[in-house]
Amino acid sequence: MAEAKVFPMSTFVACLKGAPADGPAIDLLSFMTQGDVDAEFAPIAAALSKAWIYEQEPKLTKAAAGDVAALGDKVAVKPLPDAALAQAQAIMAKMAELRAANATLSAQVEKLTKEVETKTDEVKELKTKLKPLEEQAASGDMKLQVANSKIDEHIKKLEQLMDEVAKVKAQGVVVAGVAGGAAAGDAAAPAADAGATGAPATGGEPEADFGFGSNLFADANW
Repeated sequence: MAEAKVFPMSTFVACLKGAPADGPAIDLLSFMTQGDVDAEFAPIAAALSKAWIYEQEPKLTKAAAGDVAALGDKVAVKPLPDAALAQAQAIMAKMAELRAANATLSAQVEKLTKEVETKTDEVKELKTKLKPLEEQAASGDMKLQVANSKIDEHIKKLEQLMDEVAKVKAQGVVVAGVAGGAAAGDAAAPAADAGATGAPATGGEPEADFGFGSNLFADANW
């Protein structure tokens, strides 16, 4: 075990009765715990040290700061005994580990926060660039819908015209057929009649003096 070390009584009283945060008090606690005590670990080191001191000198628990200071100007202090020292060092080691982990997490949080801010700015910039494109796309869709509507309208008109053309063609074929048949029948009738009776064909303009358009009696065969 390390030899005792002398400290000012005011420092000893500060560790027992006050809130140790200054340099001398931290030096005393670092010596008693044989560790690297800083301002953050000082309250834990003081609590562990006071527990052992009060166990050795119970009357100090009830003594006021002035009563302790009246005991002398200086005090010789030894490190904590092995069992108490091991406990104190284990606790402070765990705290150091947690502090390091917390620092790592804090750094990660800070990094992620900056990345989020950067991404947020990028997203805002992209949205700004995307807005005109969306407006153009919407305008294009509207124009495309109008064009499709006009195309459908023209197709319907074309279909109607094709139907009308088909109807006209069908009606024209029937009329032509009927007219052709009638004309052929009319032309064939006189020929058939003439062939059947053996009489000469008649027609033409009537004679000026008398006649029926031709002289049936002028034929040598009559």
